[in-house]
Amino acid sequence: MERMRVLLTKKRIVILSLALVVIVGGILSLTVFRQRAAASEFFTAKVDRGPVRNVVNATGTVQAVVTVQVGSQVSGQIQALYADFNSVVKRGQLLAKIDPRNFEAQLENARANLAAAEARVRTVEAELNTQRANLAAAEANLEAARVAMENANLILRRYTELAQSGVLSQNEYDTAKANADSARARYNQAAAAVQQVRAQIRATEAQLEQARAQVEQARAEVNRARVNLEYTNIYSPVDGVVISRNVDVGQTVAASLQAPTLFVIANDLTKMQVHANVDEADIGKISEAVDVRFTVDAYPNDTFVGRIQEIRLNPQTVQNVVTYSVIIAVDNPDLKLKPGMTANITITVDQRENVLRVPNAALRYLPPGVTREKVMELLRQGPPLQPPSSAEGKSGGAPSSGKTAPSTRGEQASGARPQFPRESGRMPAEIPGLSPEAAALARQLRDPNLTSEERRALLEKLRALPEAERQKIRESFQRFRAEGGAPSA
Repeated sequence: MERMRVLLTKKRIVILSLALVVIVGGILSLTVFRQRAAASEFFTAKVDRGPVRNVVNATGTVQAVVTVQVGSQVSGQIQALYADFNSVVKRGQLLAKIDPRNFEAQLENARANLAAAEARVRTVEAELNTQRANLAAAEANLEAARVAMENANLILRRYTELAQSGVLSQNEYDTAKANADSARARYNQAAAAVQQVRAQIRATEAQLEQARAQVEQARAEVNRARVNLEYTNIYSPVDGVVISRNVDVGQTVAASLQAPTLFVIANDLTKMQVHANVDEADIGKISEAVDVRFTVDAYPNDTFVGRIQEIRLNPQTVQNVVTYSVIIAVDNPDLKLKPGMTANITITVDQRENVLRVPNAALRYLPPGVTREKVMELLRQGPPLQPPSSAEGKSGGAPSSGKTAPSTRGEQASGARPQFPRESGRMPAEIPGLSPEAAALARQLRDPNLTSEERRALLEKLRALPEAERQKIRESFQRFRAEGGAPSA
């Protein structure tokens, strides 16, 4: 019995081992078959003639040429609205009204202050007239006192002569002298009274000027209250269409710090602008003479034609990516384009007609089993790989009736921009005087199969290098481009 159990156990082990061998063999066979199948799959494309374009792709936002934000210069509660979204308005048309009761009360108060100031002016003018009459009376009293003083002095002189001759008594002489002194005192008193009245007149005239200034101030307050009352009516400053309304009836607006925006009005929707952000690597190719076309998601089958109106010099940096704003003018007679739409822009910077064309995929061909990382490693070790001379005809499929694009990096299409260095313009394997990091970066930039994202990332690393090393790399690429090589980094 025990022997039977041992035999059964050995038999199970053998069966499991055979099954495991069969499974592993099947997996290996399937892997080899797939690799051979992948290695034998090639695609061919016909080499033809036609136009070749060099384009810059960008995205932008459709906006109106003139957009006016209508605000309020006074605070208050919205009493009524006379315009809504998409309303067509004219210049001077009433759009909204703010509750005017508070401003009407302020205007009445200012008018009352103006009336009080004007009454004050009339009161001061009356006081001035009274003081001028007092001045005339004081001057008359002064004249009477002068006459009396002169008469007293004359009598005194006569009495003095009579007293010296012994005809007049001393008592009469003393009386005449006292009368003369009294007349002189009354004259001086009258003169002082005249000066006092004149001083009062000058003070009253100053009060009159002050009262008149208060009248002007009160009149200015009336004008300001009237203007604030007029500001409760919100008018349209331009002809256009209301594209945004930010308030409702009953809402309170506060204009203490800045004017709140009540409406946004687009002046003319038949003329639109597209604000596009173009990468710094492409901005040098763009001018006002290039062809600009774009589409919007709302009308994917319609292509709109625009023109470069302005290239703004103010850069915008977002996550170390520098872009420039390009303003594209476009006609919108059918009003299909609406503010805020996203535009997918294609800017044709160069175009050649009737040239040989091959697919870009043929120029970026990688043999089976070779990865891009492997190619980069080979480029770091030396000059770029040259295409083998026997690449043609090994596509694995029947050749077409015309010329076919090579499965490896074949000959560049005539008139098209080179995608890899030519034999006549090969760059040196190393640039002397560079640090290991800079040399590795220069070798990576020589790769003709870099995508735009990879090239942009390498250019960001290039900016982090010292200026001397960046200058050497630029000069090397410029010499290489002048000899007919790949475009400069």
